[in-house]
Amino acid sequence: MKTGQHEWIVFHRVRFSEPIDGNNNPFPGPKLAESWRFYPASPVNSEGMRTNISEEWGGFGIYSSHRDAEEVFESPEDHLSFLGDTVEAYHALVVPYSHRGKVNWRGTVKEDSSFITAPADPGGVLAVFTSAGYDNPGPDDLPRIANFLREVDNVQEYYGTLPDNIRRAVFSGAGVDAHDGITVSIWRSDAAMMQAAYKPGHHRDQMDYQHEKGHFDRSSFTRARIVSSKGAWDGGDPVLEIG
Repeated sequence: MKTGQHEWIVFHRVRFSEPIDGNNNPFPGPKLAESWRFYPASPVNSEGMRTNISEEWGGFGIYSSHRDAEEVFESPEDHLSFLGDTVEAYHALVVPYSHRGKVNWRGTVKEDSSFITAPADPGGVLAVFTSAGYDNPGPDDLPRIANFLREVDNVQEYYGTLPDNIRRAVFSGAGVDAHDGITVSIWRSDAAMMQAAYKPGHHRDQMDYQHEKGHFDRSSFTRARIVSSKGAWDGGDPVLEIG
C-alpha cells in the first residue's frame, strides 16, 4: 500500500488513577494531528446525561501522513503530555478502509468525507468506530438524547456478552469540545461484527428504532484495520488476545 493513498488514525485509550472532569476541558492532542478527538467514557447522571467525568478516556488523531502517524504511535509520550498521569495506556496505528455518514470530527459536519479511506481493505484485526449527533438540540430533545444514551450503554453490555467482541467503549464528546463522540469496538472476525450489528439482537433493535422514530439526527460508521498496537487495555493488548 503506497503512502498518501489514504489517511491514518492513531487510537489511544488510557486510564488515569482518578476521575478527570472533561466538561469544557479537552486534553491537547499531538500537533501533528489534523484533527484530535479524545473524550471520557463517563456514566450518566440522574437526568440521563453524560457526566463527562471518568478515569477512562479514549479517542484518536487523524493524519494524512503515514510518517506523522507512525511517529505519534511509536513515541506517544513525546506528543501527549497527559500520559505521565496514566496508570494504563493503549495505542493503535489504524487504517480506515470504509466510512459512511455524517459526523462532526473536524470542526464541521461532513458527510461521507471525514476520512480518506484506503482504496482496498488491507486486512487485519477489525476496529469499528461509530458516532451520533444532534443538530441544534434544545430542551425538547433531552428525552430522546437520554433514551439514546441509555440504549448505547445497553448495546455495550450486549456486546460484552459476545465472546468475539474483544473490547468496546463509548467516549462522549459533546460536553468536552462540542464535537460528536466515538464508540469503538474490536472484533475477533468480520463475520462476528456483522452478526452482532446487523442480525437480530439489541444493536439491530436500536437500528430499527432509529429508522422508525429517531434516536439522533446524524450518525456515521468507520471500519478500520489495526496495523500495529502496543500497551494495555484492561490488562492486555486486544490484538494479541485474538492471536
